Amino acid sequence: MGKRLFDNRTIFFHLLLVAFALLAACNTTKHLDDKQYLVRKNKLTLKSEKKITNKGELKDNLGHYMIQKRNSTLFGIPFKLVFYNRHYYRLHELPDTSLPKSVERPEIFDSSKMVKSAENMKNYLNFQGYFYARVKDTVTFAKKKAYPAYDITTGINYRINNVSYDVDDSAIARIVQSSIDETALEKNKDFTWGLIDDERSRITQLVRNNGYYNFTQENVNFIHGLDTVDKTIFKNVESPFENAINFISPVKGSQEHEIDILGKIRREDDTEAYQKFTIASVTVYPDFVSNKDVADNSMLSETVDSVLFKYHNEYIHPRVLFEHIYLAPGQIYSQADCDKTVLKLNDLNIFQYIKPEFRERVGEKGVLDCYIFLSKVKKLDFTVNPVVSSGSTYSLGSSVGVNVRNRNFAKGANLLTVGVNGGIELGPNKAGEFFNDLTLLTKYYGVNASIDFPKFIAPIPSDLFGNGNLPHTILSVGENVIDRVNYFRLENSSANLSYSWKESPTKTWNFSPVFVNVINVKETDSFRKVLAGNEYLTNSYKATFIEGESLSFTFDNHDVKHGRNYSFLKLSIEEAGGLLSALNQTGNAFIDTYITKSFAEYTKFDFDARHYFTLPHSVFAFHFYGGIGLPYGTSTALPYIKQYFAGGPFSLRGWRIRTLGPGSSLSTSDTGKNANVTIDRTGDIKLEWNGEYRFPITPLFAGAVKMNGAIFADAGNIWLARKDPVYPGGEFSFNTLGQDIAADVGAGARFDIASFLTLRIDVAMPVKKPYVFTDGGWVFNQIDPWNSSWRSNNIIFNISIGYPF
Repeated sequence: MGKRLFDNRTIFFHLLLVAFALLAACNTTKHLDDKQYLVRKNKLTLKSEKKITNKGELKDNLGHYMIQKRNSTLFGIPFKLVFYNRHYYRLHELPDTSLPKSVERPEIFDSSKMVKSAENMKNYLNFQGYFYARVKDTVTFAKKKAYPAYDITTGINYRINNVSYDVDDSAIARIVQSSIDETALEKNKDFTWGLIDDERSRITQLVRNNGYYNFTQENVNFIHGLDTVDKTIFKNVESPFENAINFISPVKGSQEHEIDILGKIRREDDTEAYQKFTIASVTVYPDFVSNKDVADNSMLSETVDSVLFKYHNEYIHPRVLFEHIYLAPGQIYSQADCDKTVLKLNDLNIFQYIKPEFRERVGEKGVLDCYIFLSKVKKLDFTVNPVVSSGSTYSLGSSVGVNVRNRNFAKGANLLTVGVNGGIELGPNKAGEFFNDLTLLTKYYGVNASIDFPKFIAPIPSDLFGNGNLPHTILSVGENVIDRVNYFRLENSSANLSYSWKESPTKTWNFSPVFVNVINVKETDSFRKVLAGNEYLTNSYKATFIEGESLSFTFDNHDVKHGRNYSFLKLSIEEAGGLLSALNQTGNAFIDTYITKSFAEYTKFDFDARHYFTLPHSVFAFHFYGGIGLPYGTSTALPYIKQYFAGGPFSLRGWRIRTLGPGSSLSTSDTGKNANVTIDRTGDIKLEWNGEYRFPITPLFAGAVKMNGAIFADAGNIWLARKDPVYPGGEFSFNTLGQDIAADVGAGARFDIASFLTLRIDVAMPVKKPYVFTDGGWVFNQIDPWNSSWRSNNIIFNISIGYPF
């Protein structure tokens, strides 16, 4: 009966959506004139003589050149247009700038815009190396709606054959020839105009790095040797690529559509283009205010190895800045050294802007004076990070963290961060009395501090690293407490020394040669009864000394990809107990004298992979996380603070934090609305997958707040590395992996507040429960949103700051 009721209501709900969609469809064209048509959908088909490896990306990029697009929709319904038509007589005479952000005028078909869109697509294909591309545009009309269509044939895509250079200066010719292997114009590579731009930039940078300060891209051109290409396709004045130069030369007799490219480097009319420059002086203004500072003789000054520092007040020690400056008197001018200086000074995070300026010395040829102007940023800032959540185990949970940062501690560009955090978890004491009788289940609080030195502090030479990627040295300490009322109190004292450095703009390393955790646990009599006979929990919650080391590698090409179709990958390994075990085996008295607790021995491996597919107005975000911790030696379980858990606002959002797993195990105390579970469900292994579709909804408060939406799904679980009779089905096994995976679905809203803070609200429900052994754990047939008991046990509500990944 219950299932039939749910089915009927579901049918009714879908019928209601269909009815609303039909009503909206009728409403979208009600105010159009007889000769006006609403743009309903653009269709784009793409054909080529040969297989296109990046066809999806190429098609997506072509879509950007459609000038006229349909009105925005949500779930296929143009809500903004519907709202506009509903208030048409009040809104239609308002200028576009006065319209509310929640409405849109109808997008009326314009044939001239369709023609221009086709031209733009053709020109874009030409820019990508598809010569003689054809774009056929057609439109069909039905029921006051227009359906534009673009039938695109890419044409011929040429490959690069020979590349040669003609340089009118022997010194510059040698510079160009010395790096010919680094050319962007590689043989057999598909030609694009972007490659020409890259090569022009590369040569310009190369020559400027060798002292030619006045050399620019205007001195580098590419020309063709034969006039066999139809140049009219490049001469459209409406083309966004109209300034591109015709330089290609098809190879005669070639069946592979190859072209030869000739680069010409000329002085042209610039007599100074081939003048080599030397830096005569470097002057740095750490607290620059205005141009008057340059001529102000009353400013304080200090010289560090021939670099002059002038300042109003000593904002930062000059020696610290000097170590991040790669320009010096007597050096040949190099654009790379200038760029590196800006990058390293920017890494200090204590300047609002950084502006190097070179001035040619009057009366002296080939001599530059360098000025570096630095505007200081606000020294102190603080952030607040609140999290509120609810679930079937804990009825209400909240936490808050406050971090205070000093960006220039001790005037050394040292980043000092002090954070205080705390939270509570509440639950009903009696059935049916949720708000009348809440009881405190858990409280947790702590203080953490770290200091990031922008230099390498170690008893080994820094020559192991290049000047451009010298590691930062980071020291951190913390004291954190988890207090499970009436059960246990766990205190974690921690300290860590680590080094962080960038191998490249996309690759970062972090190495911790030593970290220490001292864990103390105070148990109640009732908690000892829970631990009795449970070896895994006993070893998880015992007092432990942890000493180890870790190494992590991070790849992030967000900036390189300019936020489009970018990836993130983090790999890390952590080991503990190896050094102490070795000392213990040698009979070293240090262990017995200073370490009174048992020490942990384990190895952990973790990976965190993410990829973001960016569409014109939305993003598909995917996250895959995994980790395994293997205890060894005298340890039979990972320490509690090193174990994995699932659930919560940053994990599987259909479960309350630390209430899922391990595996398919389920304690009878986990069920029921009023269960007060006090033991976290943790494990040694974790796998988790998350996927989100993120899209904009509407701006609020005149655009100060942007409301975005998300539809998401999560899957994963935690497991034990070894079989434990207390947790039947809790150990990892490939044979039961399908059953053990938990899954949830949900939707959320994100409020981007002034591009400074993102408030996230998510609502999720489980759709696959590993401890349900019918239908493979899938529980779609149990979903009953009209049933209050089902809602209280399955709907999970989270409020947090920031995106989950």
